[in-house]
Amino acid sequence: MDSVSCTPPYYLTSYRTPSTVISDAVYQVIRGCAYGAVWGMVTPFHAPGSAGAIEEAKTGIFKAARPFSSFRSIGHNAAIFGTVMGVQRLSSKSLELIRQREDFINEIFGFGITYKYYGTFLSFSEERLMLHNRIFGGMILAAIVYGQVV
Repeated sequence: MDSVSCTPPYYLTSYRTPSTVISDAVYQVIRGCAYGAVWGMVTPFHAPGSAGAIEEAKTGIFKAARPFSSFRSIGHNAAIFGTVMGVQRLSSKSLELIRQREDFINEIFGFGITYKYYGTFLSFSEERLMLHNRIFGGMILAAIVYGQVV
């Protein structure tokens, strides 16, 4: 029986090419979109720009949205969850590929990049958030069209 060392640092085992890093990031985006869609169905928060969000902004009083009340919040939350998971995975696994080591430093780096991404695009302003979601939706649509053409 071979002895396996479980002490850090763990050397790179699976991410040896950029294509594996990118495919894993795409997988995480799809997975994050699924999680976000489920959260969007039951979230108590209104989607940006919706009638409930505008009313909440005018009055300053939070009124929870009913579950399954807004299809708009499904796409909105799917875009947020998908990009957050994709950016984290892409940044951490890219550093892992560059360093050729699999350890917690890569995950901390991924967290830092994701935090900066979130602060810049998702929590800065509602207009920037809606622009982000439209760009993300356009990229998903372009990927689907590209997949059908090629």
